[in-house]
Order: sequence, then structure tokens, then C-alpha cells
Amino acid sequence: MATPRKPLHPLMLQGTAVLAIALAVTTCGVIGGALAQDADAEIELEANLDRIARETAELRELPPLAEIDDVLVSQDELLAMMPSLITEEITPAEAAAQSGSLAALGLIPAGTDLFDLTLRLMSEQVAGFYDPLNDEMLVVFDGNPGLTEYFYSHEVIHALQDAHLDPDDLMENLTALNDDQTLATIALYEGDAVAGSTAYLERHPALTGALLREVGRDSSVMDEAPASVTIALLFPYISGAAFVDHLRTEGGWDAVDAAYADMPTSTEEILHPLKYLERDEPSRIALPDLTTALGADWQVVDEDTLGELQIAVLLADLNPGDGFNGITDDLSLPEAARNAAARWDGDRFALGEDGDGKREALVWRSVWDTPEDARAFSRALAQFGNNRWNGVFNGESPDDVALVTPEIAARILLDGQEVLYVQAPDLPLADAALAALQTAPAPDPAPGPD
Repeated sequence: MATPRKPLHPLMLQGTAVLAIALAVTTCGVIGGALAQDADAEIELEANLDRIARETAELRELPPLAEIDDVLVSQDELLAMMPSLITEEITPAEAAAQSGSLAALGLIPAGTDLFDLTLRLMSEQVAGFYDPLNDEMLVVFDGNPGLTEYFYSHEVIHALQDAHLDPDDLMENLTALNDDQTLATIALYEGDAVAGSTAYLERHPALTGALLREVGRDSSVMDEAPASVTIALLFPYISGAAFVDHLRTEGGWDAVDAAYADMPTSTEEILHPLKYLERDEPSRIALPDLTTALGADWQVVDEDTLGELQIAVLLADLNPGDGFNGITDDLSLPEAARNAAARWDGDRFALGEDGDGKREALVWRSVWDTPEDARAFSRALAQFGNNRWNGVFNGESPDDVALVTPEIAARILLDGQEVLYVQAPDLPLADAALAALQTAPAPDPAPGPD
């Protein structure tokens, strides 16, 4: 089993959408003395932040906090902190394992250095954060008070969540969750914060000008990053806000508060809020022991769950910058990809490497709501593979197909409501991996609603 990795939670600005997120990291004390030009200016700033915090709590309908530990920094000071902050979230070795899995699946180009990409993205986009471990608010103040005001309102909601709605401190430790569940959890936190800070913005429309001035902000790293990375980073704000809006329509802020005691468990529930309200939770998927299947010198280097969102992104086969509506900044994936992923009921993949790290094998098992849904996904996956490998998946039955090139051997097997996918350096290894997948325990359906 691969070591659980901490999720990456950048705080970003993208296009005209002003975005923020709580980073589960440990900050390094009060810095930013250069900002406190004199005692009177600092007192005035703190008084304004206190007003924003009280007003935000009122709009969010939660009790205000008696005190918030504000840490003032410049943008340059925050950028200097980035390498150490990222290392606390994910080590280079963990990032390399994740890079290998995503490249094997086809979600990012081979050779992508996710650690370096994350550092460059955050250096370009970071704007501050609330630290739930130390109950500190890192406030970036670089001459745009309107922007600071909006971001502070957003981050105050994270502090309110931490104090009032997160008794199990899930915000501080998401490592036990799979990445799809983590993304769904973050979507609740972020969708809530977007909704609350939007209410603050509506009360103070003059702030809109400060936000619009950010349209010209450099986003070259974001623009060139793989679509799967940018979509995963922006999803919690965009789709999370729509999810929270649906809950508020059903039952106001009380319904949002209640969601923290009954967290969404998949991006499927965020994309389709009715599935959350009906508690359509994913099945639990078991994988075989790859060491037994492939040989004693093989080991699993990464294991995780893609979920509906990333499966749709995979099938869409997007270029950097794609996947968004340029006018509304909403997610915009091709209909065929969305439809093929929409009846997901659970998945699990694992990446294995041989002893010298020169060969790798991927196994991926997914389960779907009906056999027809599984068939639709298997056909879409085969088409994606045809385009990716410049070959053709074929076989005696369309439900059991293989594609072999000088570089890769892959197989897709449709088995009722399951789709089994394997990828290896040669066909004998692919056959061995598929045989092992077929012997894994049946998926464990999630319990239905009470």
C-alpha cells in the first residue's frame, strides 16, 4: 500500500474569479514587519479586519470569533515561504509517485514534475490563507486594500468553519481520504467560503473594482498547466459554490451547517447535489496484490481513486486552458465525456514498479450504476486509448479488447457493472495483472439512506 499523501491546497486567482483556500500547513510565526509602517497604521488595519470578521460572521449566520490571530505579510514574504509550505504538504517523493500515476492514466504528460508545477502555480497565484493548525490568519497586504478585504472575508469563513462546524478537525487532516473524497470535502469548505464572501461583496459593491483590477494578473503558469491540474484546483470553488447554493435553496445556511456532520464523499455528489441529498455514496473497491501477480521485485508506489470529475476530464482529453467557459468561468467539459462518467459508482487504481524502477504497470477497477453505464464507459475509455496510443483496441468481443504497441500493452474487460483496465510494458504482464484483478473481492456497495 502506498503511503497516504497530503492533498495540495493552493490559494489562487484565475481570470476574473477571485479564489482562496485554507492550506493545512504550519506557518512560521508573525512576520511582515515592513508592512507595519507605524503603530497607528497597524491599529487602523486591525480595526478594519475586526469589522470585516464580525460582518462576515453575521452574513454567514455563525457566532463571531472573539479574536483572530492575524499575521501580516507582503506578497514577496509569502512567496519566500512557498517551498517550505509545499514540502510540509507533500514531499518530492510523494509528488513523484502521484506524477507517475497521473501520467500512466493519461491525465498529465509523462515527465511532469508535480512538485515543481505546484511551486510555480502557488508562486503565481497564492494570496494568503487561514492556518487551522495554529488558528492563524496570514494576511497579504500589498497596496490593494479592496482585494485584502475580500480575501479576508473569505478566510474568516474558514476560521468560522474550524471553530463551529469541524469538531473532528477534518480540515487539519485529510490524509485518510482518497483524493476524490478529499476534493469533495474541500468543495464543501470552499463553496461555503465563496458563498459567504460573495454575500460580503454584494454588501460592499465598491470592492468589485479592486477585484476587476486583478484580471490582468499574470497567469502564464496556470494557462500552460495540464487541464486535469487546473480543473482539480478550481473545482472546489466553482462546483463547490454551486453545491452550497443548492443546499441553501433547500434549507438555508442551516442545511450547509448540517453538511459538515454528514460530509460529501465524492465529486459525484458535488456535481449532482441530489445524489448527496439521497446519499448515493460510492462502492468500496478492492485491488489485488500486485506483488503476487507480477513478481516479488514489484511494489505499489501509488494507489488512489479518480472519481467522476477526473474520469470525465480524462475522457475529455483536454489541452491546457480547456475545460472552462471563457465568459462565466464555469467548468465546461464536453457532453460525451460528462455522460460517460456520470453514472460512476466507485473506482480504485494502483501503479506498480519493478525493482529498478524502469518498468511500471497500472491496474484500474471501476464499478458503474448499471451494466449499460459500464459498457458506455468501457467504449469511451477504448476510444481515449485509441487516440492516446495511436492504435486500436480490438478483440473477438467488444467487451474484452487489447491494444499492443512497441511501448505498451493495455487491456479493457467489461464484466457486468465493472470495467477492468490494465496497462503494462508487454502483453504477458498485462494478462497477469488482469487475471489478478478478476480475482479481487467484489465491490462493497455503500449502505443506502436511512
